Amino acid sequence: MTSELERQARAFAQELQKTLNGTVCRHVRIAAVLRPRSEAGPVFTLGHGLTRIKPTQPEAFPLRVDNRRPRAWMNLSFQLRLDDEGSHLAVHSSYCGIFADEDLETCLCQFDYERGKDKYTSAHVQVYGTSPALEALNGRADQKRTLDKLHIPVGGKRFRPCIEDVIEFLITERLVEAHEGWEQRVEEGRVRYRRGQLKAAMRRHPDVVEEYLRDRQRKEKRD
Repeated sequence: MTSELERQARAFAQELQKTLNGTVCRHVRIAAVLRPRSEAGPVFTLGHGLTRIKPTQPEAFPLRVDNRRPRAWMNLSFQLRLDDEGSHLAVHSSYCGIFADEDLETCLCQFDYERGKDKYTSAHVQVYGTSPALEALNGRADQKRTLDKLHIPVGGKRFRPCIEDVIEFLITERLVEAHEGWEQRVEEGRVRYRRGQLKAAMRRHPDVVEEYLRDRQRKEKRD
């Protein structure tokens, strides 16, 4: 099982590396390293700067396409395992943080996914800043949450944002510079991601697939 997981994890790491270096980065290396002693079974961690000696703490990398000083940094991590059938790659958790500094002290936002989370939605985004509305809604003196403590839902397990969505957000909001042709690279990756998610949904809900096919057949007969 580990060999199949390793093959798929390394292939995913290469796709991720190619996407980043073709859009908002240069010379970023994404490694896939087996995580030691995981309760979830064999798990590979994906990230920048990982080695067998340092298998669990990815390093941040600059978002830049030339030699100019970067305006933003990304800290990225994926925990990957095989699904319950032992056939397909599954994301156990993921994290993508956008920062204004290399020391990761000033965060703009972070996109998180934690499979099986029960206290709040498994896929969410946290935004750092101030909010007069939240201050008013906090109400009680003992309820003084800051904006980044809110877990804003973003599509759930199956329809959460992909890295291409984050990249497009950074470029279109003029937070980073991009390579020429980034649009095609983003769209190719997003299509690949959504097809994979759709196939996973079909495997988990064959009754819905059968219902769709029956409805389509009835429509074709009427036409």
